[in-house]
Amino acid sequence: MSIGEEKQVSRVGGGICGCILDSSAKEFPALLNYAGTDLVEWRLDCFNRRFEKEPPELFFEAMSNASRHPVVATNRPRREMGTFDGPEDARLRILEQAAIAGAEWVDIELDAAEGSVAGFHELGVKVLVSSHHPEGTPSLKQLRALLEKMAGTGAQALKIAAYARAVEDNLRVLELVTIARKEFGTDLIAFCMGPAGKLSRIACLLLGSPWTYARLPGQPAAAPGQLSDDEVRTLLEVLEHE
Repeated sequence: MSIGEEKQVSRVGGGICGCILDSSAKEFPALLNYAGTDLVEWRLDCFNRRFEKEPPELFFEAMSNASRHPVVATNRPRREMGTFDGPEDARLRILEQAAIAGAEWVDIELDAAEGSVAGFHELGVKVLVSSHHPEGTPSLKQLRALLEKMAGTGAQALKIAAYARAVEDNLRVLELVTIARKEFGTDLIAFCMGPAGKLSRIACLLLGSPWTYARLPGQPAAAPGQLSDDEVRTLLEVLEHE
């Protein structure tokens, strides 16, 4: 499906969050309004080179469109599978600019959450605290301890993504979605990356994750094993009609 094409979005379990990793300022508004998703993640770290030619202000202006999807602003550092390699204060300042421009959510990593969550709340933005494990899937004991620490940050939602070395790794990660809700009273997006983790990106929605991430047309995958928005929607539609 092309940008701007109308199609009803499936709502099984949660929403579809399309990831924007590259775009010109001219194309950006259409991505923010893409009909195949419920919200979008703006990977600001991937726009560093783009901003050298097109000022960030050109993109922030598009955030004023009241009809656009909610935006999750993310400025991922290299230590967590991102591309930003500058000073930490500069990285967080870019997220603050996105929040001031109107982003509904900011995604900050667990090691940056202390002292940052309250500050973003003061800007009127919701916070998603995330943790990524590209080397593999920790044990359930380790994941539970991680979840407890993340739940204590005061964020409105959490995200844990681990790389699946085997299909059974998905079970440990997906179990966290229910644990987060029942034991900590918080929403958790939890799935596995990589070829063996693809189905967990759908299963997490069915278990109660508020959204899952998908690749938009013309955009690169944000992580190994990421499905396209068409693939996510098709699988959800199949499950809806069973």
